[in-house]
Amino acid sequence: MDEYVRFARVYDLLVGPFLKPIHRAMLVTLNAVQCHKMIDLCCGTGRMAGMAAEAGMAVVGIDLSPAMLGVARSRHPEVTFIDGDAKSLFFADGEFDAATISFSLHEKTPDIAHGIVKEAVRVVRPGGLILVADYCQPVNMQSMWTGLTISTVERLAGKSHYSNYKSYMQMGGTEAFLTRMGLVVEPVMTFLNGWAGLYVTIRQGMQSSPLW
Repeated sequence: MDEYVRFARVYDLLVGPFLKPIHRAMLVTLNAVQCHKMIDLCCGTGRMAGMAAEAGMAVVGIDLSPAMLGVARSRHPEVTFIDGDAKSLFFADGEFDAATISFSLHEKTPDIAHGIVKEAVRVVRPGGLILVADYCQPVNMQSMWTGLTISTVERLAGKSHYSNYKSYMQMGGTEAFLTRMGLVVEPVMTFLNGWAGLYVTIRQGMQSSPLW
């Protein structure tokens, strides 16, 4: 069952304003390294993919939700969107200059989230970037109202969704998750009053990481 079918059409209206500055920061990072070909994993309605395409990049977006992909294809026809599993890609090793993952890991079970990141690393060339934007633990737990709002939204998304989010945050959020995978992570900046962060890791050579 497609869990996004009920609100795919209004997703950008509800969430877009909060994601736009984060996607802009991701695009700035991609442009800084002259990214030419990138893949957006769990691309949703294709906002990030569309921005990258407008900047002149060759972009592939992949998602499991037909409803979200329907919106993505109608709004960003210049992007190649694929209905598929981000943790089991058919692309060759090192095929892309970069991979992006926006607010998808927190809603997945740990094994699925791990598989998505592992595939992101595999399909990015050595020296390329993996960019991850997702929730983090704010310093000194500032802006509790923002945290409460995020928690409420995640709870409304469904029981399993909220359970995965809660576990994700209890384990330290995005930076901790990526570090446990053996990635060397650099925080770029935070958003949503410190409750969301953008992180970048550079794809190392074939013998440098336990991920490959």
